Amino acid sequence: MAKRRLLLLFMIIGLVSASCGQVNQTQASTFKGKQAIHFVKEAFQTQVSLSEQPQSLEAVNKQLQTFFTEELSDSFIEENVVKVENGYQTFGSDFAPHYIPFFKYDESTQVEFADGKWYIWEQRSGEEEGPIKTEPGVEVVVLSKEKGDWKVSSITNELPKNVQSNHE
Repeated sequence: MAKRRLLLLFMIIGLVSASCGQVNQTQASTFKGKQAIHFVKEAFQTQVSLSEQPQSLEAVNKQLQTFFTEELSDSFIEENVVKVENGYQTFGSDFAPHYIPFFKYDESTQVEFADGKWYIWEQRSGEEEGPIKTEPGVEVVVLSKEKGDWKVSSITNELPKNVQSNHE
């Protein structure tokens, strides 16, 4: 009797484990371009929110690591987060490193999945748009998997040739 119960317990654990694995696989495969763009928007809003009020360094780190790889979070904190009287916060700047670019999030925002990563980018003409002046070229945000979750892994001005050739 005890052997049957033990066998039944193992079968249930196996079925539950298999179904959880299937759910995770399905969730990963359903992450599409619109979700990648939305994720980048949320990551940008998180960065901007860090200037609103001082908070603990642990709280800053926790917010960033929801959207950014550990390496990029650490670089962002090192370059942009400063100690103030009641904690830590960022101060606005047009040239602060490791910030998500000011994307329009319209038809000019392009997205493609290639080589296991999501690339979200906009081509810049170099014209002044209100208070923001951009350099000509491309601004790219790269999403990669880290411990099973999509994270911003890089912000760059280079688009891989295989992605670029698909959009010329």
